[in-house]
Parts: sequence; structure tokens; C-alpha cells
Amino acid sequence: MHSALLTDGKVITAKAYEETLHGVRLSCIDKSCGVPIIFIPESKEKEIVAHFRTSGKGASIHKTGCGFAKKLSFSETVEKVTEYQASLREQGIREFIVRLNLDSIDPDFVPKEVNREPNDTEKEKSELDDKSLKESNPTPQSIGSLKAVKKLFTNVEPDLLASIIISVKGTKIPISELIRSNRDAHIALWQNKTMNLPYFIHGTVDKVIRREKVWYVNFEASDASFFSLVVFEKHFKHFTFKDAELVGKNILAYGYLKKNEFNKDRPATEMIIKSNRYLEFL
Repeated sequence: MHSALLTDGKVITAKAYEETLHGVRLSCIDKSCGVPIIFIPESKEKEIVAHFRTSGKGASIHKTGCGFAKKLSFSETVEKVTEYQASLREQGIREFIVRLNLDSIDPDFVPKEVNREPNDTEKEKSELDDKSLKESNPTPQSIGSLKAVKKLFTNVEPDLLASIIISVKGTKIPISELIRSNRDAHIALWQNKTMNLPYFIHGTVDKVIRREKVWYVNFEASDASFFSLVVFEKHFKHFTFKDAELVGKNILAYGYLKKNEFNKDRPATEMIIKSNRYLEFL
């Protein structure tokens, strides 16, 4: 854990914590938990960054349902990051601005030629990882693949992830608002509560429908939330997954949300993808 709840209800990060200033009575930030925790100072010799944890004794054991009680699945992490992000932002906790640029996954993308030497700042930019979140790194980090998103949400603690603000297409938005289940994305789109930005959608594939000019990868539907990934003929050669590789699998997909209003009695959501790189298996 890299955040703790003080007795006055404020949240403090491990990097900013001072015992003489903040006291020793610390609690887990998860609303379903709140058990006593302890501070572990930084140790460069042992390569330990400052953090908080339970003692594992008495009342100092995370409760069931806490985001720190066990290793979370991808979808569980998304839920907890959403929960924590709201409270941490209210507390004014330091945020990380992270650039999102997945142009390289688009088979139609042609990079612009720039005839100049990169400056020192540009040379230092790197893919976002666990280490850069734990350190006060002033250099803007980046996310350039779905694999990077998967790695973050399966390896980094949710309170660290909750500090990420994504910069994409000139807009800054909490990472928790860009990653949604297919059901939540469908509902938000049809309630006009989404932005004109690319989203990360996770869910389980129900079936694949292949027609002459277009292929559909349908997510499992719940509460009439119909959601399909769409691949057009032009990009068939870039999408090589077999049906058996997709059906029943939990995946992460990336793209823009679009309403399909053809059937008025069956509103559906679509996301156009162009290649294998628009998907990541979870």
C-alpha cells in the first residue's frame, strides 16, 4: 500500500508521511476495510520503497473485499481503482500525468517524418511501470500498447493506479474512466455519458460471426447490453485470431465507441478494430 488514512480522515502517501507530524494511528484506505496498518520506511540497501502494510496480527489483517487483501483480477482492479480514484482526487493526492498513444497499433498509421534530433526530455520518456509510479519522476511517462495496460492492472497496487491521469487527444481524464466493462461502456454510451475518446473495454467473448465483408466479435450480453467488436474486410489480413482462440476468453479491447441504431428494439454498441494488436487476452 502506498496510501494510508489518518485519524482526521485525510489520506497521506507513504512518500509524504512523517510520524511526528501525522501520528502513528494509520488505517487502510479501503472503505470496506479500515484496519490498522503500519509504516515501512524506505531502505535503499534492501531496495525497499516507503509503504504501508498490515502487521498480520490481531486486528491488523485486511478484510475480505479489501483491494489489498489478495491479488486482484483485472476487472477487480478496475473496480477498486475507480473507487480509490474518486477519494484520492478529493484529498489532493499527487497525480501522474501519463500520455496515451496507441497510434503504432493501427496498420493504417503512417508516422510523420521529423528531421530533427530529439531533445533530452524526449529521450527520457519511457513506458509507464511500477517503479516510475513509486518514484517522484518528473518525466512524463507513456502507455503505448494494450499489453502495458494489462501489465499495470495486474501488477501494480490499486492505490498507485488511482493516481494516474491519462492525457489523450488533448484531454486529461482519470484512468478509471477510460477502462470499462462492455456492459458499463454500453450503458454509458447510450446515456450519452461518454466522451469522444478511445476506450479500453474488457469482457468475455460469446461468439464470432464472420460475413463476407465484415466480422463481429460479440461479448457476452447481460441486461440487454449488446456489444460487438467490428473488423471490416480491409483489415481481415491483420486480424488472424481463430474463433476457438476468442470464444470464452476474457479480453481487453481498444477503440472508439459507436451506437448501432439499426434495430430500435435492440440498441447495440460497436467498436471498430483493425488488427490483433487491438486486443489483449486477460
